[in-house]
Amino acid sequence: MAHVSIETALDTVTRLLISAGVSDERAQRAAHLYVRASQDGVYSHGLHFVPHVLRAIEHGSIKDPNTEPRLVATHGAIERYDGLYGLGVLNAQWCMSRAIALAEEHGIGCVALRNTNHWGRAGHYGWQAAEAGCPAICWTNTIQNQPAWGSKTDAIGNNPLVMAAPGMDGKHLVLDIAMSQFSMGRLNTHKITGEPLPVAGGVDKDGKPTTDAAAILDGGHAWPMGFWKGSGLAILLDVLAAILADGNDTADITAKRQGEHGPSQVYLVFQPNKLGGRDASQRTASLIKHLAEINPDSRYPGQAAIKNRERSTTEGIWVDDVVWQSLIDKLG
Repeated sequence: MAHVSIETALDTVTRLLISAGVSDERAQRAAHLYVRASQDGVYSHGLHFVPHVLRAIEHGSIKDPNTEPRLVATHGAIERYDGLYGLGVLNAQWCMSRAIALAEEHGIGCVALRNTNHWGRAGHYGWQAAEAGCPAICWTNTIQNQPAWGSKTDAIGNNPLVMAAPGMDGKHLVLDIAMSQFSMGRLNTHKITGEPLPVAGGVDKDGKPTTDAAAILDGGHAWPMGFWKGSGLAILLDVLAAILADGNDTADITAKRQGEHGPSQVYLVFQPNKLGGRDASQRTASLIKHLAEINPDSRYPGQAAIKNRERSTTEGIWVDDVVWQSLIDKLG
C-alpha cells in the first residue's frame, strides 16, 4: 500500500478534476474534501472515491460539476434547494454553509436538498458546522443496500447520519454513522485489505453470519445497525429527507439504476448562543474531560479522525496501490 504526501494528493486530485471540466476554484475545494477524508482515515470516501467521481462526470450522472443548488422554496429558517445533479460534495458543503447562515440569523437553520449526487464522506459537514461553532444534524438517503428487519431482501438504505457539537481547540464531537452495522465504505475497505470485520456485519449468500466483508458484498446482505433499531431509523431518515426535500426516497433512487444519483438530504444547524447560557464548546470540552477522567481509554466521536489527521501529516496518506496508479495514469 502506498503512502502519499498531502500536497501530492491535493495536486493530483485537483488536476484530475480540472481535466474533467471542474473550474479551478471548485476543483481545489472538492480535492480538499476528498483528501481530508483519506487524511482522517475514511479511505473509501477519499482518494479511493475519486475514480467514481470522474466516471460520474464522464457519464453524465454529475450533469454540471460547476453548478450550485437552486432555491425552490423558502419559509423563514427553512429552505429547499434543487441540486441540479451537480457535484455532490460541493452541493453538500454549500447547503451546510447556507444552514449555518440561517442559524446565525434565526437561531436554527434547516436546508433540504434534492436531486444531488453522492456527498462523499458524510462527516465533512458535521466538522464544517462544528468549526463554525454550531451544533448540527444532517443526513442523506441512499440506494437500497440492506434488508428491512424481518426480511432477506434489500429494501432500505444505510442512510448515513451525522451529529456534531463544537468543542475547544479543534476537539469537536462529530458522529458519522451509517444505519448498517458497517458502512458500505468500511465493508469495501475491508474487502480490499482482506482484514476481517471486528464483529459480524451481515450474512453471506447462504445466510450465515460473517466477518468477511467480501462475502457480505458479493451475494450476501449487510445487517442494519442494532438490528430492528437501525432498520427503523433508516426508514424514518429516508422518509423525512424525501418529505423535507420533496425529493427521491430510497426506492426512487434505486429505480434509477445509477447508484447514489438523486438522493435527498437535510442539513439542520443550531446557534444556541442566541438563547444565552453556557457556551456550547465549553459543554463539549467538559464532557470530553469527564470521559477521560472516568477512563483515559474512553473514546469520543471524532477522536479517531483527529489522530488519523495528525498521523497523515507526518506519514502521508494511505492509498491502495492500484487506485493510486490509476489516478496517476489518468493524468497521462
